[in-house]
Amino acid sequence: MGVSVSGFDALISALEQSPDKLQRATVKRVATLAEKVATQAREGAPVNYGQLRNSLESYVEAHGDQIEGGVKTSYAAAVYQEFGTGPVGAANPHPKAAELDVTYEPDGWTYYSESAVGKPLPDTIKFGKHKGEQRKPPGQVSNGLVYTEGVPAKAFMYNALTSNEDAILEGLGGAIEEVFLK
Repeated sequence: MGVSVSGFDALISALEQSPDKLQRATVKRVATLAEKVATQAREGAPVNYGQLRNSLESYVEAHGDQIEGGVKTSYAAAVYQEFGTGPVGAANPHPKAAELDVTYEPDGWTYYSESAVGKPLPDTIKFGKHKGEQRKPPGQVSNGLVYTEGVPAKAFMYNALTSNEDAILEGLGGAIEEVFLK
């Protein structure tokens, strides 16, 4: 009496193909999840002229067997809105401020206001504290620079990510199920 087992060739072939299938499925899931987080970050981002919201975009990058996805921006002032500035930011810090060693300027903050002067930001003016600027009352405009006591941390990117943690874990688990349980 003998035992006969078949199908090993098909099983071995499926297992050999599974890493590529899993990576493709995971990249697809990460792209969907990153866009979900980006959409929520846009909804939570403060709106002035829309530059910040319009600059938020999802991304996915695969490097060998590592896949990274998230939300990015090229808008220079985004970090100030995310983490806050000045004494107001220090009083209302980002949830990760201590862990990330964020410091807040105690003397306030200046920023360029295009609407105050009716023209775009000159190359000679940068965001942040301007050395030599005399402290002005909050809201006062001088050469397009508005003095402020700062802004509280909005944490719109952090909040979008943390509120989607469960969906991210489920989504990534779904990629594994898609490949191995079909």
